[in-house]
Amino acid sequence: MVADRERLKMVADRERLKMEADRERLKMEAELEKLRTTSDGSANPKLEKPSCYELTKTVPSFDSKNGDITLFLSLFERQAKKAQIDTKDWVSGLLMLMPSDIVQLIARESEENIDNYNYIKRVLLKRFKFSPEEFRRKFLHHQKNSEKSWREFTFEISNYFQEWIEGLKIDSFVKLKNLIITDQIKRRAPLEAKYRFLDEWTRLVSLSELADKLDEYELVRSDRKYETKRKQQFNPIEKHTESLPEDS
Repeated sequence: MVADRERLKMVADRERLKMEADRERLKMEAELEKLRTTSDGSANPKLEKPSCYELTKTVPSFDSKNGDITLFLSLFERQAKKAQIDTKDWVSGLLMLMPSDIVQLIARESEENIDNYNYIKRVLLKRFKFSPEEFRRKFLHHQKNSEKSWREFTFEISNYFQEWIEGLKIDSFVKLKNLIITDQIKRRAPLEAKYRFLDEWTRLVSLSELADKLDEYELVRSDRKYETKRKQQFNPIEKHTESLPEDS
């Protein structure tokens, strides 16, 4: 346990030092560019690589107790793209906006994954218990409250839908069509069928696979009904006789 804590502390310190070094480097580059411009009178500055530090000016820090991680990540991604931040720097920008408990969670990941934004995003969604099925429910049942505008509500609904289909790897019109139709079929399927295939129910997005499983369920159910009926018809009825008291 002590070794694990030391490792996490070292990783967190390393990330902090890396971010501080990046900030200092960018400040020094800016100062050098000013000196160059002043010395030769040139107004043709070198194109600088956009810094993830800029995101702290446009994206509020995440509140892990009251915030919605999906909406936060959606805003973060939009602002990162708008600022033209390189995707390999997104995790560094994300760490600047996260509370210490989330930074520690991310710091536990391996070296090969620590800079992979899509991987870290999945870690965060899992941490806050968001699955494709949860996004589906939010998309279908999310309600607008009086404090939010219709534009905000539209953004939230769109985000839930996007996360739902991305979580199921829906990347074509055919897959999207199958997803919508299977969702309607599932609503009409018997509740017992859902429990029978519970482990895979939420990820069944193939029309033919879902139809085959429901037909299989119906066949098994009809066989059971037939067996029950046959036993009732052909099993002999046990006759119970009361024993009479012996004459004394």
